[in-house]
Amino acid sequence: MIIPALHERQEKRGGYLTRADMKAIAEEAGVPLHRINAVVTFFPHFKEEPPPKVEVHICRDMSCHLNGSTALRGELEAWAGKQHGKEVEVCGVSCLGRCDRAPAAMVNEQLVASGTEDSLQSAINAILDGGTPKLNTDWELAEAKVGKWDMDIYGGNGRYDMVRDYVTGGGDPDRVIAALEHAGLLGMGGAGGRAYLKWGDVMRASGTSGEKFIVCNADESEPGTFKDREILLAAPHLTIEGMIMAALVVGATRGWIYVRHEYPEQIAKCREEIERANRIGACGSNIFGSSRSFQLDVFPSPGGYICGEQTALIEAMEDKRAEPRNRPPELMTNGLYDQPTLLSNVETFAWVPAILRDGGEWFASQGEKVGPLTAGSRERMKGKRLFSISGDVRRPGVYEVPTGITLGELIDGHCEGMKDDKAIAAVALSGPSGGLLPAKVPVSTLSRRFVEANVPEGVTEIDVRDFPLDINVSRAVGYMVGAGIVIYGEGCNVLAEAVANSRFYRNESCGKCVPCRIGSQKITELGERLLAGEVDLDELASLEPVVMQLSGVMQATSICGLGQVASNPVQSFLKYFPELARAACLSKTTGA
Repeated sequence: MIIPALHERQEKRGGYLTRADMKAIAEEAGVPLHRINAVVTFFPHFKEEPPPKVEVHICRDMSCHLNGSTALRGELEAWAGKQHGKEVEVCGVSCLGRCDRAPAAMVNEQLVASGTEDSLQSAINAILDGGTPKLNTDWELAEAKVGKWDMDIYGGNGRYDMVRDYVTGGGDPDRVIAALEHAGLLGMGGAGGRAYLKWGDVMRASGTSGEKFIVCNADESEPGTFKDREILLAAPHLTIEGMIMAALVVGATRGWIYVRHEYPEQIAKCREEIERANRIGACGSNIFGSSRSFQLDVFPSPGGYICGEQTALIEAMEDKRAEPRNRPPELMTNGLYDQPTLLSNVETFAWVPAILRDGGEWFASQGEKVGPLTAGSRERMKGKRLFSISGDVRRPGVYEVPTGITLGELIDGHCEGMKDDKAIAAVALSGPSGGLLPAKVPVSTLSRRFVEANVPEGVTEIDVRDFPLDINVSRAVGYMVGAGIVIYGEGCNVLAEAVANSRFYRNESCGKCVPCRIGSQKITELGERLLAGEVDLDELASLEPVVMQLSGVMQATSICGLGQVASNPVQSFLKYFPELARAACLSKTTGA
């Protein structure tokens, strides 16, 4: 693989690649030099010039933006330029996955969480003086979770009982798939597809070479999302066992955990656990004395949010630019190297051992009963899941909760309420992709069919705290639920946060789809003009239709989900916060 070779060369070189390095890799891989150059110039992790002695990357998204990362970057950049000149480079980057300790920063690719100007200055000075800076680790938080989740049926030390039972008990793949169906396990990466259907599709698929692959998407780059970061440290054995079981069921012999390079602890922990699984016979050749084999490895990402899109991730693994593929065909039949591939999220695989322990019975019974928005339903929701929650709450973090718990129950029962007892100003229930919802959501903006069936006559708005955190309910009602939730308290500039979220999509567009590349830029410019007070009331009246038109084109023509949701931050602001939009225009009119 070219990308692992580039990682290795860049690390040995000291943080960059020379033309000689790229020529050597091209010769080793037997490919033209332009193939290597295309990869190097696409991924942000690869550098062609020697880096400065100290590189500081400060997160600019969601919770970090809310906690002043933009001002922090400006102040640190000015200080570094004055004190150290070109020896230090300070720049903003997309989400680092440490939203629970915002603002987050990386200094020479090492974590400085809850960064302040003093802490970052100290780290910079320590490195330049040849010392060791004061750094943070993800293990500081993950250690307390070991063996504490219901997900972890082994209490923190994986025994791989489900794998052993399968290979020594005759191995019935249909029984495994039936357990996934009974449990109601959905994909935990955002799309929410039914896991049993995907496993069945790959099991029945026949590739041209006879090979099948298992890939775990641990590229967790969605702002506000950091649950996979915790799982891969506190319970990597669960994800690995889920992958092994998937391989045994569908007939795969090789697999990879694709992890973002900003998670070095997680990469090391996964490799350590894979080695242990091989050592005890749960993975590798002749699993637990059987004739079955499954080789598993870790694939560090070369960077870029777009790699979280499943087909772009596969393109990267094939040593190409991570540009999403047209679909169909789907990965289940034509995935990695054009062979049947089962690709799922970290948490999706991690729930498999708990589900297979009793045929899915326990998991199916774990969801919440009906809540304020689903009073007309007779069915209990199924399962549990992990949510990452950050922003203006007292205890941001990762919480294992029943599916269908309301937002209010999550905030009050797990996060100990709002920070400084603030009222909610806005909520992002799916990172930036779902846009922002207000504290009170107008009934007129929700699905008419759902409202007629569930909302009493005369009710004009619904408290966002009453929204169930369930993907099926969210689809029926007309909002989005993802793994990352960010809460914005009163006093924040909601427009500024919406524009920051829009910039994220503009910055991370791979550029393959012209409507996405240009549309995300145009919508961001409209939001920035409104934020700068350059839009009057007359222009505001035409702004929302323009955004809606751009959004429609992007959704219809973009290959992947990024282009389909890139307009949501600004669009949702105009839809749900019209008074704030008018206020931004009035400030221009009055000269305030």
